[in-house]
Formats: sequence, structure tokens, C-alpha cells
Amino acid sequence: MNRFDAIIIGAGPAGLTTALVLAQAGKEVVVLERGEYPGSKNMFGGVLYSKGLHELIPHFWDKAPVERPVARWVISALDKEASFSLDYKNARYTEAPYNAFTVLRSKFDSWYARQAEAAGATLLTETIVEDFIYDQQRVVGVKTGREDGELYADVVVAADGVNSLAARKGVIKKDLSPDDVSLGVKEILAMPAESINRAFSLTGNEGAAYTFVGAATQGIPGGGFIYTNKDKLSIGIVVKLSSLSKTGRRPEDLLEDFKQHPMIWPLIKEGEIREYLAHLIPEGGQTSSKSLYKGGLLATGDAGGFTLSTGFRVEGANLAIMSGMAAAETIKRSSRSRDFSEKGLSIYPDLLRQYGVLADMEKFRHAPNFLKNPRLYQSYPELVCQISNALFSVEPGPKKGIGEMVKEARKGKQLSRFEIIKDIYAGWRGLA
Repeated sequence: MNRFDAIIIGAGPAGLTTALVLAQAGKEVVVLERGEYPGSKNMFGGVLYSKGLHELIPHFWDKAPVERPVARWVISALDKEASFSLDYKNARYTEAPYNAFTVLRSKFDSWYARQAEAAGATLLTETIVEDFIYDQQRVVGVKTGREDGELYADVVVAADGVNSLAARKGVIKKDLSPDDVSLGVKEILAMPAESINRAFSLTGNEGAAYTFVGAATQGIPGGGFIYTNKDKLSIGIVVKLSSLSKTGRRPEDLLEDFKQHPMIWPLIKEGEIREYLAHLIPEGGQTSSKSLYKGGLLATGDAGGFTLSTGFRVEGANLAIMSGMAAAETIKRSSRSRDFSEKGLSIYPDLLRQYGVLADMEKFRHAPNFLKNPRLYQSYPELVCQISNALFSVEPGPKKGIGEMVKEARKGKQLSRFEIIKDIYAGWRGLA
């Protein structure tokens, strides 16, 4: 019988972190990946916050295939022809221990898998997990599509993304609805390094992370992004799936329109398309710790719902890594008592809080609802661009004061003072 200490479904950052930590502790671990190689089926925007991984693999940037350290962060509101931006740049972000890197998952995940294998983990690619195996109410293994494909373990770790087998089978959480997820689509554009530096006002190996709201998604809740790699750009959009379905628009058309925006095209015009990718992203926020574990089963990364957006930053890969650490520590502690029941694994949420995952998810639990507000993507981007146009335009005759400009712009958007005050309060409540 094929038996292991742990079976991990999915070779993304969450699953590979769990495998690496357990293998380093001497556990027999197998990672099951449906793709041809780790990273072949994985997609994210492109930014990896680095300090969590630095704790696990000190100075990983000396060995890992990272692209550029992100030194410049830009958040822009777009209307049809203009933009208003917040632009922050910090030279310290280009020095160790670094804040974040741009990353291409096809390269990074393959490298990360090699680290887990070097520590003793077994990796099986092109392996589809079809179902769980139970002993009474406890998960004790998985059924795969391979010959002699039943594998057994003390614990199974679901690290297989937002559309996890655990969700589809209703083992620890209900199947997702369109309102629970967003759809991300992106292209990778090849572009010479010197052209990237010139277009994004960068020097040397500096990287930039741009996010956009408003016309980037034509008012659909979500946003656009551009991340600079060494000699490539990652450009894409993320849209609320339920809102997208109501419009009848195709995501690839939205992305193409975003690329053609007069504020975007000059940045990317020298790029040549190399890849197109799509990915579902959990959006509802994780508040119920009971939906993260069951007897013999833990959920990590996107399978646990661990994506956090505050509007200023989006965290996913770093939360996946930290949740993988928490899952591995849970398994190690349960191994000492040989208790892998639901009670034996119930320390998992506490460890997730200690590693900062659930603590942050709970602190910003109101952010997902705040970010569903359609005025954030329709009225406010146009409002701020219209006010900016009035501020910087000079016309003959008496000049208007800022108060008049705001009043005139607000009237055109049918925004009441009450709505603005209510939105400011909701934003403070969601992000403070």
C-alpha cells in the first residue's frame, strides 16, 4: 500500500511550502500536481512579498528565479481618456531583505518544487486527484487517475486552488458561487529591458507594480495591473465573476480594451504577446476557521480562501506560503500525539493567526464588501479625473474654486454627500 505521512494536492506556493517544511522534518511527503510541471497550470498577477519566504529559505533571492525587486508602486484611477495616480517609490526596496519581487510562476514554482524534492519530498506530476478516501468520518487518502492510484496518509493537504476538490466534494466548505470569486486574465509580453526601464521610469533592475481602477474594467468591480519583469511585462485585469456575467462581456475583450487605453498603450506598445493565462481568485474573505480543516484534512492557500485585497495591495502568494508553514506545523504537532482527528488538527486556525494569515483576514474582513461597491469603479474614478482636469485647465474668464469644481463634478455623477460620507466610512471600516 502506498502510504505517506502527508499527501499534498497541488504544487503551488502553499503546497510546496507544506512539503518542504515537512520533508525537512523527516516526514514522508508526496505532492500531486495535475500539470506537466509545477507552474504550468498556475497563474497570479506577478508580485511575491518576500519576507515570509526569506524566513524559510534565507536569502532565497540569490538562488530563486525572481525577476525584479519592486521599488515603485502606482495606483491609478482611469476614465476614458485620463488618469489620476498615487505614485510611491522607495530605493530601499531594491536592497536586501527586499519587500517584494515580480515573479513568473512557471519559473518560480519549478524552482520551489526542486527545493522540496531536495529536502526529500516526492513529486508526481500529471496526476489528477479524483476523490478522497475515508475511514468513517476521517480523510485517510486520495484516489488518483494513475494505475494503482490509491494513496494513503495521516493527513491530506488541499492546496489545489480556489476550485479545490475539497470544495467541489463539499468536504470542508461549500462549492463556490460566482459571487465568491473573481476572474483574473493576463498576458505576458516580451519587451526589451531598456524599453521597460524607459517606459516605467526605472533604472537598473528596479521593478514597478501598477494597479488601475475605473475604465480599466469599464466600471465592472475589479481592476487592471501591470508588473515589470526582467524583459517581460505581466498585464491583466481582475473582475468580479458575478458582475462580469451580468454584462455579457468577454474577459479577453476587456483586457484588449484595457491595453488600448491611451494611458496604457504608450507603456506596453513595444511588447509582444508570449502567453495568455486565466485564473479564479477567492474574493469573499475567510472568516470561518471551521471551514479550514476536518479530520485528516487541511486547506491552504487559495483552497482556504487566503487572498487579501485592501485596494492598495493584493496578497496571495505570501499568504499561501505562510499558510503552508502553519499547515506543516499543525501536522508536526499532531504527529507527536498521533491524533489526526478534527480535534487533533484544531490548532490549525491558531497557528494561522500566529503566522499572520487569519489575523490579517479577520482584521480586514470588511474589505471584500467595501470593494464590491460599484461607485469605486464607476463614479469615483471619473470624478477624480474630472476634478483634476478642472484643476489643471486654464480657460478665459473667472477661475473656479476647488469647492465649485467638486460640486460640479459630483453633480454630473449624481453622487450625494450622504453617499460619499457613507463610502468614506465603509472604506475606513474595511481598511483601518
